[in-house]
Parts: sequence; C-alpha cells; structure tokens
Amino acid sequence: MSNVRFRVIAAFAVAACVLAACSSGGGSKKASTGTDSPTGLSAETASFDLAAGPPSRYLIGLFTNDQRGVSYGTIQLQFCFLGSAKANGPCQLGAPMTATFLPTPGQQIDASKTTPEIVSPAGPKGVYLAQAGFDRAGFWQAHVIADVGGKQKQADTSFQVLERHAIPAVGDAAIPSDNPTMNTPGVAPASVDSRAGAGGLIPDPELHQSTIAAAVAAHRPTVVVFSSPVYCISRFCGPITDMVGDLAKTYGDRATFIHVEIWKDYQQQTANKAATDWLFRNDNLNEPWVFLIGADGKIAARWDNVVTRGEIEPALQQLPVIGK
Repeated sequence: MSNVRFRVIAAFAVAACVLAACSSGGGSKKASTGTDSPTGLSAETASFDLAAGPPSRYLIGLFTNDQRGVSYGTIQLQFCFLGSAKANGPCQLGAPMTATFLPTPGQQIDASKTTPEIVSPAGPKGVYLAQAGFDRAGFWQAHVIADVGGKQKQADTSFQVLERHAIPAVGDAAIPSDNPTMNTPGVAPASVDSRAGAGGLIPDPELHQSTIAAAVAAHRPTVVVFSSPVYCISRFCGPITDMVGDLAKTYGDRATFIHVEIWKDYQQQTANKAATDWLFRNDNLNEPWVFLIGADGKIAARWDNVVTRGEIEPALQQLPVIGK
C-alpha cells in the first residue's frame, strides 16, 4: 500500500513521547480535569485496540500541563460507560482498580521510588498498566487518582471500545505475510530495518531471516515485532525492537523471531505490505506491536505500544526447545 499517512496523537511529544502514534479503537478523546497550573494532571489512553470482552491490557499515560511525564509507582483507575454513539456524560464510575507503572525497555529505573512523581523530559518514560474489561462497545471514561509529590491529583480521559478488535487478536489466525527479509531480492536495506540507513548494514540479523508466512508454514512458534525504530514518533519502537532482539538471542531455539519494518520508503510515505496487512485500519496505523504466534498458526498473545521483557518472557519459557 502506498502513501499511507499515519494518524498521530502527539500528547506526550514534548515530555515523554509516550502517546504519539496512539489511538484507541477508532480513536480517542481526552478530557482532562487538570488545572491551568503547570503541574495540573492530564491523562491519555495509550492502548491501540480496545474491544468489549474479558479483561485485557489497558494502558494510560499521565503528564502535566507543562508536558512533563509522570512515572513510577501505582495509580487508581475507575471506568464508566459514556454512550454507544458518542461520549455523553456524566456517568457512574465503577469499582477502583490499580494500574502499575510500565517503563519503556532499556531505561535505568530507580527501584526505590514507589510512588508517582513528575519527571523531566530526560527522565524515565512509560505508561501505567491495568487489566481492564469492558462489557459493551462505545465510549468510555477513565478516571485517574494519583498521589503525585504528596498531593492527590485527578484526571479524566475518554476513549472508544470496539465491538470486535480491529487488529489481529488472540485466537485469530496469523496473516501469512511475506515481509521483507535480508534474503529478499531487490529490497533496500532500510525497507528491512530503518536502522540500516545509508550504511546498508541491517542490524539484528536474527530478526530478519524469515517471513511470517514461512514460520507459520513450518508450524514454528513465532514472535513478531512491528516497528519503525528510526521513524517511530513515540520513540518506543527502537528500545522495544532491541528488547525483542535480546529475547531472540536467548530463546532462538524455541521460536522464530521476526522484525517487520513499517516503512518501505519513508521519504515517499510508502509502507511495507506486511505492516499494512496487519495494522492499517481506518486510515490509521499504530506502532509498535508485538505478537506471539503459536505452532498452530494462531495468535497466542499480543502486546501494543509499551511492553517489557517481563511480560513476554514467561510465554517463551513455556515453549519447548525445538527438536526435543
């Protein structure tokens, strides 16, 4: 597909780039209760593809009105249904639940910090993670309560929940894409991995040997990361791709590991077909995504936007060593 234009929400572009390239289902809306003071709290749903059903990952980012991020510790979330066609309020908040800070891989995190705090643009970046279920499609609101710097702060954000997932979900058959690899004739190195750049050397060769189609046909468990490490506005794609590369070095005897570059030609705004087949929906493509495909060719797990080694590794540890 050519001339794919990415829809971008750049809510954290200055502070943490947490929510750039982010939307929820068919899009998200923000309605913050932060004050006009620089330290007033704002929130944005950071999940890419929410649908009605059992609990699953819900990601939310917090930032101040002067665009500094909020990191560390836990926050309290409450959800309420706003309406099926549009966000009508007010609504009745549900039971509170806890969301825990989820840092972007590769950062130095101070384990002694157990409460949320405002961080500088150079500070640790990430989102807050909860397991949340939504019993109907439509527009929902998340109400945040966070003790930041010894003061209780609140914020609201609205978002859309779809009837069914727009992006391939757990239990769906994996799309057998012929993504570009190091062995694909006539393909520019930067189309295989944007980090190749002018030098032409493709990094992490273990991520660029196989197509998704070949791995599925071989009935081999497969981890696929869709990302553009150089051009990803959220700046999460590079660290997450690096993390998947590290997992490949450890668990390459249990699964095939594949990186699919988003851009075939960034300057021409042309995306790789494998990326659009999996992720381009409603004139919008969000990244990064990581999928675990089982030996049966079906999606066993998926992680959007921010994911850590600690979330993916347990699933890989359960896989048998191939050939044994």
